[in-house]
Amino acid sequence: MKSNIKKTQTLRHYVLKVQSMIALIIVLSYTLVINFYFIHGLDEANFQDLHLESNHFANEYQKSNQVIPPNTIHFQGYIGWDNLPAWAKENFTSLEYVSEMTMDNTRIIDEGKLIPWPEQAIFIIAQPLFDGKTFYLVRNINIEQYDALSQMGIKKMLHLTWPIALIFLLVMHFSVQILLTRTLKPFYQIGDWVEGLTLENVNELAPDFEFRELNAIANQQQKALLRLSEILDKEQSFLRHASHELRTPIAVVKSNSELLTRILSSDLSEDKKTQSLARISRAALNMQHTTETLLWLSQDSHSEESDNNKLALAHVDLNEMIANLVEDNQYLLQSKHVKVSLKLTATSIDVLETPCRLVLNNLIRNAFQYTAEGNVNIQCQEGSVIVENINQSQGTIDHSGADYGYGFGLRLVDKIVNKMVWKYQNIEIVGGRWAMVDFKNTL
Repeated sequence: MKSNIKKTQTLRHYVLKVQSMIALIIVLSYTLVINFYFIHGLDEANFQDLHLESNHFANEYQKSNQVIPPNTIHFQGYIGWDNLPAWAKENFTSLEYVSEMTMDNTRIIDEGKLIPWPEQAIFIIAQPLFDGKTFYLVRNINIEQYDALSQMGIKKMLHLTWPIALIFLLVMHFSVQILLTRTLKPFYQIGDWVEGLTLENVNELAPDFEFRELNAIANQQQKALLRLSEILDKEQSFLRHASHELRTPIAVVKSNSELLTRILSSDLSEDKKTQSLARISRAALNMQHTTETLLWLSQDSHSEESDNNKLALAHVDLNEMIANLVEDNQYLLQSKHVKVSLKLTATSIDVLETPCRLVLNNLIRNAFQYTAEGNVNIQCQEGSVIVENINQSQGTIDHSGADYGYGFGLRLVDKIVNKMVWKYQNIEIVGGRWAMVDFKNTL
């Protein structure tokens, strides 16, 4: 099967090919121009000689009309149209009647030759005399008589013209070679730079490639890779956030499923069965809302898609939410001597429920996770929540899992509060941290 793929060529080969064509056209054009001016110059030289000779004869004739017209190897003079040779009358019929000095010329070409070439070049000047007669001065150049001399002149011209043309071609060729070497070097550099560009070094300052256009290309390449890096970061961030946030509801579902299994196999009260089912239902709903919120959070805040997928406000009881979150994260306090103190004032606000839950869940979970022995104090008043943990022991704290910890959890909190523009503080204190979020007031 014949390939339809067009064979590409190098920039160097293309430029050299175009340069050779242009140089050849320039040389040929310049040769034609030189030839034109050479012939035109010969015509002018002949007319100058005829003009001077004609004026000299007219002046002498005015002094004495007995002056004989010149008849030499160079000029033949005639007084009156009737005295002109027949071949001159035949070629210059327009000069029979003139009122002022008139010059003309013609070339007689041998049509029988393969390449038409003039056999004769005739120059004539017609000048009215003082007595009303007309003086004709003719120069008839027989090309064959001057053939040897002409060939010598042509050879001299060729010997002079072609070396100049060759020198011009060589100078132009080497000039283009030097220019290409100088110009293509930054192209090779930008190629090597792009090949070595990675997500790790994409933020480094791009080198200077000497030309504005190449620097623009490098800048666009860098921007494209940065956009790709942002997309990958969003995807990875979403996966980390999802893994981080879904741990608690999954743990709740697991523990309450086990509890429910034991309850169903025993004769325990219906209240415990109902509580266990409620925890599982709440955990499943939390996973659904968390996933939706993380997807919303990972979108571009300026995109049309983000504007069309804003979360709806809900009337939230912060005390109930905090109590549920404390209960859901109790598994983090197993085998620890930690006292949880709740100081809650009845507070109901209109807020985006899931982002609010994610913020509080991270702060409470971090406080539980990073307190081996001590106190965790949680306060809620007028839409403002304070979470403080004080670790009084040097006991082992569970740092397992890269998705746990102050670093990742607080980065997620930062992203949410920045997008929601909630007032937020988080500072390190002796033995732990003090964090405050005001869901009513914005920055």
